[in-house]
Amino acid sequence: MRLILGIILLSYTNSIAEPVREGALITELVSSKQSIAPGETIDIALRIKHDKGWHTYWKSPGIVGVPTGLAWKLPDGFKAGKILWPQPETVKMGPYNAYGYHGEVFLIIPLTASQNAKPGTNSLIQARASWMCCSTVCQPAFADLKLSIQISKSAQPHKNTKWFNLIINSRSTFAQNNQSWKTTAVRKGKKIILTLSPLEKEKPSAPRTPYFFSEDGLIHSDKKQSIKILPSRSIVFRLHVSEFGPENPTHLKGIFYNKNGLPDNSGATPIYINAPIKGS
Repeated sequence: MRLILGIILLSYTNSIAEPVREGALITELVSSKQSIAPGETIDIALRIKHDKGWHTYWKSPGIVGVPTGLAWKLPDGFKAGKILWPQPETVKMGPYNAYGYHGEVFLIIPLTASQNAKPGTNSLIQARASWMCCSTVCQPAFADLKLSIQISKSAQPHKNTKWFNLIINSRSTFAQNNQSWKTTAVRKGKKIILTLSPLEKEKPSAPRTPYFFSEDGLIHSDKKQSIKILPSRSIVFRLHVSEFGPENPTHLKGIFYNKNGLPDNSGATPIYINAPIKGS
């Protein structure tokens, strides 16, 4: 069981169509488009605005924290996809290191309208958002959110909302498939040695503060990652295996990027790593 700090005291928020303030967060459902056609898929998002000094958590928080969740109540025939998570950063819960977000963040959800949705009507999208928001203490809570979206004819172009560019910016942080680095992962007891070597025909940019964000909790978020950059430009990580991760893992999965989750002047982008784990 993941280590969770704080006492779980959930408080109820009435469903309203406006942004909801709960504790140190403002949350709301927003859409990239003003309308949706029958059978079409568009991006909507859970917008989270944190008070200064507070954070919520990525899909794989580490040894502390709980990821933000959404429980949907949708019109017949509508479907909401899984949350698409933007690039995380390292955050602090008290003395512990974890993965999460501060400031303003948009968690993207693909929304598909029913084939039988009637043009000219509005459909009500509802969800209960739940989260753990932390600083030096934690505030687990939830909010009931609504989003009304117009159903349009298939032939009609959709107008963008004021949230369109912010949602696009969130998508732009998604990790890219690895096409520039040869990856090897070797397990040695409670450590995994991850080596990234530039492919011969590539000259990939490396982030200034290299870091590995474990996707499934396999790597301990609160133990220092030892990093060595070799003359060959290969990057070697010594990573600690977490007692909270999956049993008998076969692959090392996660994101290779800057520790603060932000771009720098190196030109490096987030890279998704999926390396088979070899024993030693």
